[in-house]
Amino acid sequence: MNKLVFALLFCLSLCPGHIRAQGYSIQITAHQMPGKNIILAHYYDGKVYSADTARLDASGNGYFRNNKKKLAKGVYLLFLSPGNYFDLIIGNKQDFSIKTDTINILETIHFEGSPENTAFLNFQKLMVKEGEKTKKIREEYNKDPKKDDPEIKDSYTARLEASDHEVRNFIANLTTEFPESAITTFANLTLTPITLNFSKEIPENTKDRDVEIQRRSYYYNKAHYWDYTYFSDSTILRTPIFKSKLDDYFNKMLLPHPDSVYKECVSLIEKSRKSQTVFRYIVGYCFNFTLDNKIMGMDAAFVNIAKKYYLTKEANWVDSENLKKIGEEVMKLQYNLIGLTAPELKLPTMDNEWASLHETKAPFTLLLFWESNCGHCKKQVPLVKTALLDRFKPYGLKVFAVHTQNKQEEWGKFVQEHDLFDFINCWDPYNQSNYRVYYNVFTTPVMYLLDKDKKIIAKKLDVEQLADMLQREYKRMGIEVKN
Repeated sequence: MNKLVFALLFCLSLCPGHIRAQGYSIQITAHQMPGKNIILAHYYDGKVYSADTARLDASGNGYFRNNKKKLAKGVYLLFLSPGNYFDLIIGNKQDFSIKTDTINILETIHFEGSPENTAFLNFQKLMVKEGEKTKKIREEYNKDPKKDDPEIKDSYTARLEASDHEVRNFIANLTTEFPESAITTFANLTLTPITLNFSKEIPENTKDRDVEIQRRSYYYNKAHYWDYTYFSDSTILRTPIFKSKLDDYFNKMLLPHPDSVYKECVSLIEKSRKSQTVFRYIVGYCFNFTLDNKIMGMDAAFVNIAKKYYLTKEANWVDSENLKKIGEEVMKLQYNLIGLTAPELKLPTMDNEWASLHETKAPFTLLLFWESNCGHCKKQVPLVKTALLDRFKPYGLKVFAVHTQNKQEEWGKFVQEHDLFDFINCWDPYNQSNYRVYYNVFTTPVMYLLDKDKKIIAKKLDVEQLADMLQREYKRMGIEVKN
């Protein structure tokens, strides 16, 4: 599929916008910057986007103002200069003023008409203070000669937990004081699940105790990863945290298996249905994560997401042209997913006989689509013989090779020159079997590894990777393959 189309598609689903409402008016006073331009920007999808600009007058006063549109809720940055900026929160109340000293912003900034930003400022100060405190505790622990003593270790842990408790109490008070607000949504987003000490629950004589502790910790943290995320509030999208939390969850927390990834994608998407903006973002994120994923077999998750949300037109922001392209991509992939039985091929051979893929008896069958005048095939196909068939033929491997062009003379010449007569050499010059659709053969070479039941167990691997996989598969069967 044309990646540019999908890049555009993702951009259409993600690009930051504004909420139509009564407008906003934010007065800025920075006496040290008369006549200077300042920028209001916001976080989105791991990047920073400009939202508005203002020019300060000779006294250092200026406005960000729009009478027709409200700003979308989230964490914003006010750039006084490229290296001098601060964060503020934009919630429902968007008529307020800011006064600041450009030298020591955090200590001198003052908000009028925005108690939410005053609370946000206090939250930032607390996070700085507690961050410095925990850093100092960790440094002391690392230098402590008795740090391996359980009692000493517990004392440091208690100090760290006390600091964490202070932050959590502050956020709990924010949640009470500012319910359903941008500051509450953001502050809670910074929280992580409280780590439980499973070592106290598992008896010392438990077999593989350390592994069991890690297993329980993993499943607990995974189950509670999103406990503090308000998916119903689009504020989460315009923060410096949400995108990185998504990336960490999908890349570090989830098992890299298409079924697991698809299940978690659906879970997150369904959590977000109360906010159309968040729903749209997460659908797009999951779509692109599975589309661009390099892990073999992840295209199954992509196909399922495309069928569930795009081809049903739930993703109603996607135009008909892009929906058609998505449908075409699904058509190419849905018949050749890992774990499916390979579609049957009954094709004429080079000897004017007939060969059946399903009737080919072998513990493993390499299904190869190639053409004799393809530059990449000229390198890879001879290696299929020397590095794969010659090595694994004694253990039952067979190569079912489908020539994709109709120039029989060139085909025969290549087979003879490279001694490929041990292949099951067949072709379909008129594409009567529709193999191009069933096996997504629009470039060559294309290779699939099938087990004895003709289930697809590998694809999109080169010859060296296939050799490694075959060796592992034979080893699982109790067969040691000689090098």
